[in-house]
Amino acid sequence: MNRKKCLIALVGHHPKRLKLSIDKEIVDKILFIKEKESISGSDKQLEAIRELNHYYKQQLIQTEISEFSFREQTLPIAELTYTICLQKLLGFDDVSVNISGGLRYMVIWFYIACLITHTDVIHGDFKYKGDEEVGINYNMNIVRIPLSEPTEKQYEFLELFFSNFDDIINCIKNQENFSEILQFVKGYDSIENLKNKYNERINNQRDITRGSINGYLKKLKKISAIETMVNPENKVEKSIQITYLGIAFVLNRLFIKFLQK
Repeated sequence: MNRKKCLIALVGHHPKRLKLSIDKEIVDKILFIKEKESISGSDKQLEAIRELNHYYKQQLIQTEISEFSFREQTLPIAELTYTICLQKLLGFDDVSVNISGGLRYMVIWFYIACLITHTDVIHGDFKYKGDEEVGINYNMNIVRIPLSEPTEKQYEFLELFFSNFDDIINCIKNQENFSEILQFVKGYDSIENLKNKYNERINNQRDITRGSINGYLKKLKKISAIETMVNPENKVEKSIQITYLGIAFVLNRLFIKFLQK
């Protein structure tokens, strides 16, 4: 059986290099990613994505354009993780990300999302005449470095930062926008409240201490899945939030555990 391939392509200001790279691949669908916010160079990016979309539609390749926000650092990690999961649910068993045309500040967040989802990252090995790309030798797969991920127990702890997992699973199944996922993310204004929620979660089968909670937080902060800040109201208690990286970890695990069947 032929594998259906979806290529997710970052679009910058120069469509030529991306064409050279994409044309080396056999794909069923191309999902172009552009920046949502209007900044310097946005007009060039819009022209590039229109040109690319028209070019590949003429070749009868399914195309889609999606806008990501890059204003908040690490947000694209969670959004791309969600997007990759959706493409797999749509039946694309081979998903890869092409960063040949992406702007530098976009590429790093996408690379991390690919580490989380174990997705191939592609970049063209171009031929140059002066500073201009005039051809391509091949597409190289960028090496994926090992990434520290939460343990099973730590994943259970991270579930406390979502109001309802069933709603999130339904969002993924219904292919809702990523913004719908974020409405189910919650935080805590004190370690005591988080401790009480954890005890409630395990039906008070054992009393979780503040020390145990601090142990979870320390380990999850080490892999940037959680962040804590001193509560400005009393200058003593900590407010605890899951990061976009933590959200990405949880979304990918949800897909593997509950949806990839």
